[in-house]
Amino acid sequence: MKTRTLETSPQVLARIAALLYLVVISAGIIAQMVIGGQIIVDGDAAATANNILAQKDLFELGFTFYLIEMTCQIAQAVLFYILLKPVNRNVALLAMVFFLVGCTIKTLSRLFYIAPLLVLGSSPYLTIFSAEQLQALALLLLNVNNQAAGMALAFFGVSTFLNGYLIFRSAFLPRILGVLSMLGGLGWLTFLYPSLGNQLFMYLILLGLIGSVSLIVWLLAKGVNVEKWNEASRLQSAAA
Repeated sequence: MKTRTLETSPQVLARIAALLYLVVISAGIIAQMVIGGQIIVDGDAAATANNILAQKDLFELGFTFYLIEMTCQIAQAVLFYILLKPVNRNVALLAMVFFLVGCTIKTLSRLFYIAPLLVLGSSPYLTIFSAEQLQALALLLLNVNNQAAGMALAFFGVSTFLNGYLIFRSAFLPRILGVLSMLGGLGWLTFLYPSLGNQLFMYLILLGLIGSVSLIVWLLAKGVNVEKWNEASRLQSAAA
């Protein structure tokens, strides 16, 4: 009997990675800007608490979108490793590790997003706190969620820069996509100093979206050059 090994085409992997990337961006925008923007009022603990309690289902839906975002981002990290390891396996592995560390931090940060529902609940042990104290604590937890998510961006910055470097060095994807990714990665690295990252956030979002959307569109429309990807993969295997 012949043993057959089923391998998924890099073209298929590229398009799956692009779709996951699209879901990540969409889910993040819905959770943070659409739902969070409707419920969370900066600096106003009472208004934020009232909005959470009045729109509890919507607030919980935001948490669901955050989890969808992180689930797809973890899968995306693995697929980009598979796609880019023919360029340099060690750099691709390092990029994936930084990506997954960022995912871990960001996923854990979402516990602080959902925690206000416990703080603002009607549990008897919370009666020792005044309503104003509970509202302030709820807003504090939401701010911790944002700070932790910002910390994750620094790790994503390293990963994005390394992936951009691999794209630039590859022969199966356009170099301009690598340049845009490296610029986006450098931008997210400003969150190594959180106050700087927060000040530049809107500019960083724009820069990051340009690189991300360009990569998504290319992977969906063109994918990778399969012949050159296979050639790079063979060379990488021979050198291992």
